[in-house]
Amino acid sequence: MRIYVTGGTGYIGLELCRRLAGDGHELRCLVRPTSRREALEALGASCFEGDLADRYSLREGMSGADWVIHAAAELSPSAPAERIESANVAGSENVASLAYKLGVGRFLSVSSVAFFGGSPDDGSPATEEAPPQPFPNRYSATKHAGQQAVLRWAEEGLRVNTVYPSLVYGPPGKKDGANPLLRRLAKGWLPALVAADRLTSWVFIDDVVDGIVRVMERAEVGRDYLLAGEVATIEEVARTVTSMTGAPLPRLRLSPLQARLLLAVSAPFYRLRGRRPPSDPELLRNLERHWCFDDSRARRELDWRPRSVEEGLARTVEYLSAL
Repeated sequence: MRIYVTGGTGYIGLELCRRLAGDGHELRCLVRPTSRREALEALGASCFEGDLADRYSLREGMSGADWVIHAAAELSPSAPAERIESANVAGSENVASLAYKLGVGRFLSVSSVAFFGGSPDDGSPATEEAPPQPFPNRYSATKHAGQQAVLRWAEEGLRVNTVYPSLVYGPPGKKDGANPLLRRLAKGWLPALVAADRLTSWVFIDDVVDGIVRVMERAEVGRDYLLAGEVATIEEVARTVTSMTGAPLPRLRLSPLQARLLLAVSAPFYRLRGRRPPSDPELLRNLERHWCFDDSRARRELDWRPRSVEEGLARTVEYLSAL
């Protein structure tokens, strides 16, 4: 099949492209002029320069595609608001609307559990039908709005499926998200745990890729799937990681409010020394709620079997400890 991918140089996107290329598919990938494309080209992918904000620039690569996989997003919490909005909302609108107008066969939206804004305060797991919680930050709000833009084109006839990965971890590394946290735990560099009792769904990167491929192979049009993995508290994950490496467990336990206050006081000193603050207020707002999700639908309908947190952490910690 001919598959057009946005976000192919990203964390999930590149691993997905490796899998799809290995399965013999023809890959056509959107890349920005500044993107590093060597890994994609090594897979035999054709790279087309463009930008999510410029719909015309997507046309050449997307034309004739059997599938469009939209995995591109602005993830950085420190990015300007207009850049997050442009990529996550207007960009999703551009990709979906062009796919519809070009008559693309199928469309896969790689969204996120951020779409839901979290899970219920009582700790119960949310499903695909769960109503959204109040959005904790710009990323969550724009992922929701961007997915709504895609679904409006589904109402017009675009053949859409959507996956909602939870907190993705596993090698290779990335600059933000779960892997840097796990590395600091593995090295004994983390002085405190924030919101240690929060329930979070953790999913290994290879299992996300496998889930996406299973959606492409098996799912009916319009069917959406949480790819959530196993639920664990931050405390449980920290204990598992430190037990694997022998690093000390962080002694301090902070609430999200305490962490935000401490960050507000310390961030100027980090910047004066030319260093990046250890966290971001946007990320800390995520920790005010649970991120606990039920992926029974994917397990039942796709025969998807994600690995346990302990199994995934064993591979991840081995990789991160060597960095």
